[in-house]
Amino acid sequence: MSENTQDLHADTVRQALAAFWGESLEVATTGSGVALAVPLCFPDGWQVTFEIQSFTPNVVRVTDSGRTLQWLAGTGQSIETAHVAGLLKERLKLFHIQRDGWELYRELRLPLEGVDLHLFGEALVSIAYLNYLHEPASRGPNVARQTVETIFRDRNLQPLVRHPLDGKLERGIRVDYYVDAVHPVALEVIGRRGSITGYMEQWGFRWRDLRDAHPCLMPVMIYDPAVQEVDGLAQTIGEAECELFCPYSETERIHAVLEKAALS
Repeated sequence: MSENTQDLHADTVRQALAAFWGESLEVATTGSGVALAVPLCFPDGWQVTFEIQSFTPNVVRVTDSGRTLQWLAGTGQSIETAHVAGLLKERLKLFHIQRDGWELYRELRLPLEGVDLHLFGEALVSIAYLNYLHEPASRGPNVARQTVETIFRDRNLQPLVRHPLDGKLERGIRVDYYVDAVHPVALEVIGRRGSITGYMEQWGFRWRDLRDAHPCLMPVMIYDPAVQEVDGLAQTIGEAECELFCPYSETERIHAVLEKAALS
């Protein structure tokens, strides 16, 4: 046996893998439970992360918080075509995962079994790899705008469209929708394709200017992950300057901010 193969034993291989898994696994306590980064990767090389949230005294909710499907849509893959939707449904059934909008989750009883957490991560990777199918997202109707307008109709709201607002520095800043309420809502549906970092920098300045002139104003920006590339800087600007910055699929959050606007 050569010198290079003397250490090739079952125990050394086991130790090597155990060391890698231990170094790759990160677990941190959050306000709602525990966040994990596991030794699995999406097709772009980013590590798989998900959360374990308290649900009932004996049950927890393991959730990806919508990251996987938003990532998939962000690659340009349509998750609504019959072919991709069918494959997604098969994977959800195989791994016993439920879907709520963008969110993928599974409810598990305590005490937790490590295999269940590992399989949840494997499921997210399997779903992410649907990005290699040639089913690009359609350039059809603006689904984000349609969703927002449906929400307005459901709430019996008739917002002003392309309404001009004056800031302290800039005059006549037009917003897509303006809802006159106790706390007025100025809602912008992002229509630009691709990277929106520069666009968000411009709107960050505009929102600050408008809030200086209208302290009660509630800015809202809605985007479509299948159309817009939202990097960390764009996300930071949106969350810092807006009352709500989110994808169109998070309809409950859009309803909530409109409810908040109507309260005295």
